[in-house]
Amino acid sequence: MALISNEGEPICRWWIKKGIETIKTDKEIFSSKNMRQARLTFIAGKNRLSTIKNWMLAAQIIKSNKKLKEFELTNFGLALFNNDPKLEKSSSWWAFHLAICFSEINEPYASFFTYLDYLSNDWVNEKKIIQKIIITIKKPDDSDYTEKTTGSSLRGVRRMFADNRPLAELGLIQTRKNSEEGIAIRLGTPKLTDEIIIHGLAMMRFHSFKSRSSIDFSELLADGLAHYLCLSPEKLRTHLRRMSQSVRWKNYFGFNEAVNIDSISFNDDCNPKKTLLELLQKGEDTWL
Repeated sequence: MALISNEGEPICRWWIKKGIETIKTDKEIFSSKNMRQARLTFIAGKNRLSTIKNWMLAAQIIKSNKKLKEFELTNFGLALFNNDPKLEKSSSWWAFHLAICFSEINEPYASFFTYLDYLSNDWVNEKKIIQKIIITIKKPDDSDYTEKTTGSSLRGVRRMFADNRPLAELGLIQTRKNSEEGIAIRLGTPKLTDEIIIHGLAMMRFHSFKSRSSIDFSELLADGLAHYLCLSPEKLRTHLRRMSQSVRWKNYFGFNEAVNIDSISFNDDCNPKKTLLELLQKGEDTWL
């Protein structure tokens, strides 16, 4: 799976908002013939335009029509525009985060979470994450990425959770600097709501287990959901067990307990289109 071509840079709220507004009416804004207009629209140079476009592709907000050399909003992009046009709600950014986690071009974003420790929650050195990514993620021709390229892309991801960027305000990631070891990272302790968890479950089902009516809890863990929600396996199990007993979620999934094997059965409402609206329209504020 190829790395996100983020040019080593994060993206800000304004660029995403402007991208959604612009592509809604101008599908060719990212074409080479419209480079000058795009620079004026986004107040950005060539490399940053590539950053904006590729983050929006990774987050499944836009999709490419290569034959027509244009882009259009996905159903997810339209849902964001219709429910939170200014992208001010924390629920919009949880949806953004989960969309990348389960995207077809989600690296090294997904590995940034899955290579962090969700059991003891120890700090992990950024260099160790880079080394693991180099081993597991290949170029389209099956060759290795260089440490420089991988490190640049990962730093662009890490900076999404720093300073005044909206993902930083969710509390997903914690970082610290050490003069000897460099940057250390660990999963944060974000405020989770049932709407976030159910949308994560639906996204995982749609992208990994679409033809399945049930999965073992161990498969859910292997697919990364606990990491993406910054939860230990036991805490995720507790949330799912509690939610499965709620009248509100009974049409979405069931949590089945047996000796040494817990499983999740999927019901009709456990699909991303429905759970996205639950999150965007009913999700409570989880900003730090």
